[in-house]
Amino acid sequence: MFLFVFFCTLTIYNLVFFPIFAFLFLYQDYPMLKKIIILFLFFYFPFPAFLSAQHNKAQLLQPTCASHNLRDNPRQMVVVQRYQSGNDNNFQETYLFDSLGKLTEYRKRGFGGEKVTAYPLTLEALSVNRQYKFDYDGDVLELRQFDLRGRLIATTHCIYGRGGNLVQSVEYTYHADSGAVVKRTVSDYDKKERLKTVRQYTSDELLLWEEHRQYDRRGNLIKRTQTFYNDNEKETTVEKRSYSFDSHGNWILCRYSLNGTPMYSISRSLTYY
Repeated sequence: MFLFVFFCTLTIYNLVFFPIFAFLFLYQDYPMLKKIIILFLFFYFPFPAFLSAQHNKAQLLQPTCASHNLRDNPRQMVVVQRYQSGNDNNFQETYLFDSLGKLTEYRKRGFGGEKVTAYPLTLEALSVNRQYKFDYDGDVLELRQFDLRGRLIATTHCIYGRGGNLVQSVEYTYHADSGAVVKRTVSDYDKKERLKTVRQYTSDELLLWEEHRQYDRRGNLIKRTQTFYNDNEKETTVEKRSYSFDSHGNWILCRYSLNGTPMYSISRSLTYY
């Protein structure tokens, strides 16, 4: 992706400015020093604008319909979660999208209050105690997290494949005072950048727990298996989700069960452009 954007930028630049620079270089009676300066400007000018565009791309957080695995560009999505026991953990979420499929507003109501978030967000607004390192495509290479006293408490390293897709992330959690590694978490992703497996280890590289995920053909999570290890014992929990879909292929009802026991359901109401 980086090379494609780079060559498109360079091609457009050369089509516009190459004749001007060629005329100045070949047909004007300039001293050699001025000609060298002209050549330098010719090759230098495309890069600041290009790198600036990449920088700006990295700074914005703009979820889309695809971020929620939605098809056919809905205008609004209302999500309601209801527990089987009818407890007070029920909540409602509202997502508003523009005609290009970009999330513009998110609202969550429940637990005695309501929260409204407008998009796009900038990473600075989200990362008072975080530092990011990006590649030229605007993908995060490294994330460093600090506590309120400025001590490093976690780093995450992201690994990408040849096509630019996220393949694996490795997170190290540190003791705030000593800086020693407390645990290491390794997450693997499939070809569509969906979380596939997670494994967490102690500082002695002993496996604490692991998680495996399965998806349906539409990309919806249908099964999550977690296994926790304690000495010579292990405990496994199995979450399952089943769905009903609308005519656009988006699910409108999700039924959640834990170890075979129904727990709650989530309904989604979608309106489209």
